[in-house]
Amino acid sequence: MKRRKFVRDLAMTIPALAFSPYYELLANPLARKVRITDVQCILTKIGFRVSPLVKITTDADLVGIGECHHDENGYGAKDIIQHVCKPILVGQDPLDLEYLIFKMSTRTSYYGGNHGVATHAITGVEFAMWDLIGKITEQPVHKILGGGSHVSEVRAYASSGPREMLSTASCSEFAELMHNQGWTACKTNILRDQQWNQLDNRRLSNPEVKRNAQGFSNMREALGPEFDIAVHCHWEFDFDSALRLARAVAHVKPIWMEDPLPIAYNEQWVKLTEQSPVPILTGENLYTRDDFRPFIVNQGLNLIEIDVSMAGGLLEAKKIADLAELYYIPVCTHNVAGPIATIASANFAASVREFVAHEAFISNPINRNGNGINGDPEVLGYDKPVIKNGHIQLSDRPGFGIELNEKLIKEKYLVEGETMWK
Repeated sequence: MKRRKFVRDLAMTIPALAFSPYYELLANPLARKVRITDVQCILTKIGFRVSPLVKITTDADLVGIGECHHDENGYGAKDIIQHVCKPILVGQDPLDLEYLIFKMSTRTSYYGGNHGVATHAITGVEFAMWDLIGKITEQPVHKILGGGSHVSEVRAYASSGPREMLSTASCSEFAELMHNQGWTACKTNILRDQQWNQLDNRRLSNPEVKRNAQGFSNMREALGPEFDIAVHCHWEFDFDSALRLARAVAHVKPIWMEDPLPIAYNEQWVKLTEQSPVPILTGENLYTRDDFRPFIVNQGLNLIEIDVSMAGGLLEAKKIADLAELYYIPVCTHNVAGPIATIASANFAASVREFVAHEAFISNPINRNGNGINGDPEVLGYDKPVIKNGHIQLSDRPGFGIELNEKLIKEKYLVEGETMWK
């Protein structure tokens, strides 16, 4: 306030100054470069797995909050943030985002060639920097990224399914919940003789194919013809098994069949996409444009699914989506992170013109309040429900619109042994 008064008084003394473009520059205390003063990371359990949270502070008393995608412990990401990212960032201008991401990516490339935990750590930092950029410019992040046609909300799909797909009663119960909460799409795991993470091979037996055909038929009958159903395969199968499954569920008209082949690109993806009667989607395990490029340019899928927390952050996800648009390929988002990263990801999704749907988790057994997704929404201090009628709500507040409830995190969600940041 004193600075503003000084400039106004000076302008009255020298009237020409009032017409100078430098008047607003001087009057706005944020017109000078904002400098990063600290980067901190704590391990929390605000989602269904450990969530490393990132806090970036500045000399302008502005704070950015981010969240990393991680596994069950989160320690690797925290170490990289504290010992690699922080020395690069302190003293820098957060608006120099692309330069700083390049510096961190180069410095951590030997942790896995810009794959894995190092990229997860940098992405959590990048989210916090975007939050800062929004606060510096006094704009929501989805506006800074270009706005797009999704100006107030982003369509979501519930990553959930009936308790028992082969039970028509169970499917009816699930359908009632979906319709009552306003969902328009869901993604449901296929039925296997074993759990997907305990499989010994890539073969799908004929009895398993038959059971899946029946289970998804039950879901279609219960949910109705307008509701979108995605078939979730967890990158399990060889070409023959994937094609047999696609043909078996084709009558259900799934919106897509997800990850039917193993993660890496090869020509089998192109062959499957050409022969499958169901749209093929993949992407949740891919990092950066380099991983997505062969799938896109060789037409090895019908839709891509970007996990923004894994793929490299908002800036990288935007570049991937732009490449996909050149080939008329729609974009979806995978998302198994907590509520902060979910909001960050939704801000990206809002800027993609050919966006289809954003992943959201509700608990199973079924969550009946329909408000919170991917963890406790109360930690966000959000100005609206996170999910409403099957859509993630976007805030018009600066940054991601989050006012982090640090008291709740400290009392309830800190990992054992962690201390709250300063």
